[in-house]
Amino acid sequence: MDSKPLVLYKTRMMAKTSVFESFHYVPAAGWTRTAFSVLRAGKVAAAPDYRIERPVYPGQDILYCLSGRGFVETLGQRLEVRANQLVWMANEAPHVHAADPADPWTLLWFRLDGPDPAILRRKLFGEGILRTVFTEGTGPAPWFERLFAALRRRDAGLDLRLNQLVAEFLLLVDRAVNGAGNDDLPKPLAAALDAMRAEPGSAWTAPDLATVTGLGASQIRRLFQKHLRTSPHQWLMRERLMQAQSLLVQGDQPLAEVAEACGFCDVYHFGREFKRSVGISPAAWRRSELSAAPGR
Repeated sequence: MDSKPLVLYKTRMMAKTSVFESFHYVPAAGWTRTAFSVLRAGKVAAAPDYRIERPVYPGQDILYCLSGRGFVETLGQRLEVRANQLVWMANEAPHVHAADPADPWTLLWFRLDGPDPAILRRKLFGEGILRTVFTEGTGPAPWFERLFAALRRRDAGLDLRLNQLVAEFLLLVDRAVNGAGNDDLPKPLAAALDAMRAEPGSAWTAPDLATVTGLGASQIRRLFQKHLRTSPHQWLMRERLMQAQSLLVQGDQPLAEVAEACGFCDVYHFGREFKRSVGISPAAWRRSELSAAPGR
């Protein structure tokens, strides 16, 4: 066993590797506890033996391949990456990225950090492959240009600007992962959402959804996962909770009646799901909201 200490950041590159852009940024103290930022960013044209390997590292690294090829290993996935493809690395686990020796890649990349950046990754990709492809004219290269310009200027409001840029980037990736805007959902999925929104208190079993969509249970689950990155049950639970919030502030219905109207089997399960998602009990949330209402 080699007695040398563990190297947190290992890199092997030929001298011909070219770094065209390289930026470092230190956010204001405490900023990443409440908002998102970019810690590093750059553009690199890799040599054939370019390779970076880490056991763990802060934040999340996002790579966009401009040309050439390479691969990424993250969360048990080995992903071949080509031009116009973006891959998201889970830095909280061991990860590797390396150029293809026969056709080394040129990358735009940045390191994202914030309150829990892994949540953003799961929101975009779910449990699926952490790679997406951009069609011609939709890639993030112009976004990277704006990011580099902001990091180069380092204006007084840079923390706020970087948080805004991160949000814009997430929308770009969301559109690429979806393959369409939310207004262009497949007709069966749109029909299912409309029906479930109209009657969130219904059970909405697999046969119910099959009647509305004309699809089998597995096909419906795939549509929800591909376009919404959630399951039918999880989507319906959020709709029920939002309907419950509306009922809680519109009148003085007992909690048991609100639970029944929104499809919860009893007030106990309603309270448990509400507190898990909102952070406080339905009764406490109602008191807080009504005490802040005008005229109360």
